[in-house]
Amino acid sequence: MTTIEAIEIAEKNNIDNAEKELLARAIYGEASDQGDEGMEAVGNVILNRVKGKDWYGNTITDVILKDKQFTVFNDPESANYIRMMSATEDDEVYQQALQIAENLMLGTLEDNTGGATHYYNPDKVLDKDGNKVPPSWANSPLMTKLKKIGDHTFLLEA
Repeated sequence: MTTIEAIEIAEKNNIDNAEKELLARAIYGEASDQGDEGMEAVGNVILNRVKGKDWYGNTITDVILKDKQFTVFNDPESANYIRMMSATEDDEVYQQALQIAENLMLGTLEDNTGGATHYYNPDKVLDKDGNKVPPSWANSPLMTKLKKIGDHTFLLEA
């Protein structure tokens, strides 16, 4: 597909390039080490939040930039944030993230999470003593564990 064809398809499907890029960066920052399936899953969580409760926000940008929702955006000084924001199309994994973001926005990828609105990596959530623990919100009676994809556990909020 040529660049012109891709632009025509994007315009026909009302794909906002800024939102696509932000979605790709979020996918890359949160799941670049999780392969296509894991990156698709993170993207699906973001889109499920857009489709879900207004609390999350009504656009991809609102959902991603909502305070304390996606770890990679919590600390702009962190190495992962800097890596995410400085990624270019020379990076093969970032290219994959861009393609996944576009396919999600076009609706050509199925939701591989089963509708998940949340996820976390059980190996990276630690209490003050350094013990692995699920985040407090994961224990809410409103949360239903759906599946594990890669290193992430996916949940649905009722």
